[in-house]
Amino acid sequence: MRVLVVDDEPFMGYLVGTLLLPLGHQVDVASSGEEALECLEREVYDLVLCDLVMPGIGGVETIRRIRVRGGPPVIALSASISPHHQELAFRAGAVAFLGKPFSRGDLLKIVAQIGEGGDARNTGGG
Repeated sequence: MRVLVVDDEPFMGYLVGTLLLPLGHQVDVASSGEEALECLEREVYDLVLCDLVMPGIGGVETIRRIRVRGGPPVIALSASISPHHQELAFRAGAVAFLGKPFSRGDLLKIVAQIGEGGDARNTGGG
């Protein structure tokens, strides 16, 4: 599976790569919503993990734009696990929400469910 991680914190891309690369996934990193949209114009991704709070185009708007374009499923990431933030992410088109910090098990479970075409919406994290 080819995965795009969108987060203004470089460590998040490193962390996701560390967890997914050994399983055969390819991981690319974008540091902003703008950069993510450019990546999606050039490459085909199976999955996007997108932080909600970023400068410039925020995560909610980035998710909305990805989904309006018919892009891949998006997992929303956020340090805020409030119901309000989760609702914003799901309304924008996210298929799942992971609170930061998330466990290795939660990430791998969601990625596997999406890879199998399943519904990961209710998978937690945080």
